[in-house]
Amino acid sequence: MTTKKPLATKYAMIETKIPICENETLAGRLMIPSLLPRASAFLRFPLHQQQETNSLSMKRLSPLGMSEIPWNLMSIGQTAMLIEVSAPKPGNVSRAAEFSDMDYRNFLVSASFIGRALHDAAVRGVALAQEKIVAADVALGNLIQEATRNTLSGLNRRNTVLGTILMYIPLTVAMGAMLEETGVFTTETLKRWLDVIISQTTVEDTVDLYRAFDMANPGGSMIREQSVWKEVHDRFDIDNPNVIQNVLEDRLTLHELFEISRTVDEISDQWASRFTGVLDEVLPHLRDSSSRLEDLEEGVVETFVWLLAKRPDGLIVKKAGAAEAERVRDLAEKAVRHWKGDTSNLLADLDSVLRSDGNTLNPGTTADLVSTAVFCRLVEMSYGNT
Repeated sequence: MTTKKPLATKYAMIETKIPICENETLAGRLMIPSLLPRASAFLRFPLHQQQETNSLSMKRLSPLGMSEIPWNLMSIGQTAMLIEVSAPKPGNVSRAAEFSDMDYRNFLVSASFIGRALHDAAVRGVALAQEKIVAADVALGNLIQEATRNTLSGLNRRNTVLGTILMYIPLTVAMGAMLEETGVFTTETLKRWLDVIISQTTVEDTVDLYRAFDMANPGGSMIREQSVWKEVHDRFDIDNPNVIQNVLEDRLTLHELFEISRTVDEISDQWASRFTGVLDEVLPHLRDSSSRLEDLEEGVVETFVWLLAKRPDGLIVKKAGAAEAERVRDLAEKAVRHWKGDTSNLLADLDSVLRSDGNTLNPGTTADLVSTAVFCRLVEMSYGNT
């Protein structure tokens, strides 16, 4: 038990493994993470030490003059989501297009309400780099569940950003650790931290992920008809009523789940490869397509069509089948071949095809991957070497 501190004492709270008195004041705390016993205690630093740390961070880490990595990453992540959804990408919701069951405002709410989880994720990443916690205590599943719950708020009941959450949460933790360690964005350091946190995930993380799935209720069952779908995928299918029991029986960690799922799910493959596809392919293409914030939206649209032409979109495969996903890929490839000058007619034609059957041909996974690249690009612009 710790000694109770006077209320007049000012503290900044950073996570570690020190137990807390039941009657101790919660005022002024940053609570991370509160839902899991293995990651629910704190380390105190007097305010003057926090100010010294912030001063060092301001000088070493932020070319923008901001002092706190978690707040910066939260803001950058929300900005990335807003830029991506605002861009008029074919077949997606944007500020100029909607579906019958969701529109631009649903995404605006999601981008706003994800902030708390992004901040918590970055705080845990910073604490990990400071060796205040170990990788297993990052609790990625808990963070994913928190982000999902928050984005499905009273203002929004639509599953708009589950794929984005699955990509942003581990990235934000890794970015927090990376920036605390080096102060500079590099894909090599980011991949190293991603490997640290993903390889040390736990069974509890997996259970929390399925709870997030239960809240978001993602759709798409056509993948079960493909040859890549095996018996093991049935065992851990989100629609299997015994899936939690199966996870607990097999002691299946989140890392192991995504290894199993990588052949049937694109986002799982990103986890299993430590985001190699986004960091080594999509991010460089986006970087080449846009040199500054002012032309980033155009770069998002071009990168989206380019990526759609490279492989069948995972969400379309799940909702419409592999043949339809390949047809969409072929249409996007034709658009890329004719991409020059005024592309408005090309985009309009592709958009018309993708909206011909409601949102069945919505390239949602492509949007998630591009959104993740936008997040990385904005962090790179803020914390680059130049």
